[in-house]
Amino acid sequence: MPYWPRERYLELAPRYWARTRARLVAEEMKLPLGPITVPPPFPAEEQRATS
Repeated sequence: MPYWPRERYLELAPRYWARTRARLVAEEMKLPLGPITVPPPFPAEEQRATS
């Protein structure tokens, strides 16, 4: 996904995808192609809890 920050690629992994997908803009996801608004990163304590 060219719009996603490289240091956050792990959020796109199957293990985290449902959580990441829930944070994406629904209208953007309806389109077959187009830019995606990248949500802000999860808070640090939340990232550690899910690792």
